[in-house]
Parts: sequence; C-alpha cells; structure tokens
Amino acid sequence: MPRYDLTARWLEHGRRLGASAEAARSRHTTVDFGVRLYERDASIGGGLLAGALAYRLFVLLLPTALLFVSGLGLYADAAHKSTSEAAKEAGLHGLIASQVASTSSARWLIFILLVPAVLYATATLYRALAIVHGIVWHGSGRGARVTPRGIGMLFGALLLVIAAAQIVGWIRRHDQLGGLAALLVYLVLAGGAWLLLSLQLPHRDVRWQALLPGAALVGVGLLFVNVFNVYVTTRLVEGRADTYGALGIATALLLSLVIVGRLIVLSAELNAQLAGPERSA
Repeated sequence: MPRYDLTARWLEHGRRLGASAEAARSRHTTVDFGVRLYERDASIGGGLLAGALAYRLFVLLLPTALLFVSGLGLYADAAHKSTSEAAKEAGLHGLIASQVASTSSARWLIFILLVPAVLYATATLYRALAIVHGIVWHGSGRGARVTPRGIGMLFGALLLVIAAAQIVGWIRRHDQLGGLAALLVYLVLAGGAWLLLSLQLPHRDVRWQALLPGAALVGVGLLFVNVFNVYVTTRLVEGRADTYGALGIATALLLSLVIVGRLIVLSAELNAQLAGPERSA
C-alpha cells in the first residue's frame, strides 16, 4: 500500500530527526537551550497565554483609539481648526485621519466616558501580564497582584512605545541617513520601557540585568511589527479599503496583537530560562 509506506517513511524520518536533535543537545549548549525553551513554552501553554494577552491588548486598544480620536477632535475645537488639519499636525494620514475627521459633535461626552474605560482596560491588561509572568517564573499566577504603581508603569510604557514610533517617523522624515539612528532610538526606548515594566511584574529574586534579554527581544520584535504595519499593513488596508473593509483591518490588527502577545510570553520565558531553575527555600 503506497499510502501506508509513505506514512511509515515519514514516521521513520521523524524518529531520525528526534534522535539527531537529542544527540545535538549533548554536543551543543545552544541546541539544548532552545529545546528546553520550547519544552517550557509547551508545558505552560505559551500559545494560549499569548492569545489571552492579545485579547486584553485588543480590549485596551479599542477605547484608547476612541479616546485619542475624540481628544484630537477636542483639540481641534479648542484651537479653532478643522479635524483634518489637527490630524495632519499630529502626523496622521489616510484611514486614521478620516476617522478623526468623522468624529461626532459629542466629543466631550465620549472623552469623559472613555477615560474610566481605558483605566479599567489597562488594569486588566496588567493583571493578565502579572499572571503570565507568575506562571512562567513560578509555575502559578495565584500570587500576581495588581498595584497602582504597576498599572502606572504599564501606562507609561505604552505611551513610551507610541512616542518611540513617532520619534522614529520624525527622524526618517527629516534625515535621509537617519535610518540607523531611528532604529537605535526605537530599540532603546521600547526595550527600556519593557525593562522598567518587567521590574514590576512577578519574577524571581534576580538583578535587573537578568531581565535585559527579554527586554531586548521585545524591543526588536516590536520594531519588526511596527515596520510591517507601516510598510505593509497600512498601505494594504488604505489602498484596498473598498475590497477588505473592516474585516481586513481587524485581521491585520489581530495578527499584530497575537505576535506582540507571543513576544511578551517568549521574553518572560527567555529571562526565566537564562536565570536558571528556581531555588527552593
């Protein structure tokens, strides 16, 4: 039977690869580290945790985007400018600028109602981050606590990442040779923001330098996500809005959030793996 022969060959090929991987673990520490990192991720359900974080990020993004749009509309009213002019001054264009221009007249009411919604979404996101880090570092998220300091640090980190993206855009627009400088600025700001937040999240009693690898991973990952969104997602959605519509925007957004969630989980796993096994008291 050809079908059964093909299955048998694939099974034999898989066994040989497994044996080769086990042999490589004993010879190469990097291979052993990668396998142990994969096993750690599989044991705690890293993919499911990343999906949960993506959902919390989406819940935070919705009211935050509406708050930003309504706030920009309020600024346009106070400055006696049109919403289109205010959007251009803020560096917005295309689809986002049109959303700012189409905001309703009840901007004050929308802004006031969205402030507590953003605070609540930030608190729930921080709690999810604390639980994930507790699971990665200690095997359980029961001891994760939500503190005002941690929530404030998370909010500040999000603002710093947004500011980093704006600074990178400004450097690119004003300096033709500033690509490398923009890259370094984004990595320092985004990675530094995540490092400060990681100090507030559950982890073992390690020095702050032990959290640097995860912060660097998040910084590099966010940079690639930002570049992909700027050069691929945004142009694809704006250029074919009639074809894809809201479904295309939601798909691209959710894909980015899932990648960010995966980066967060992997950063915690990387730090915990490099820090070594937890010592019993």
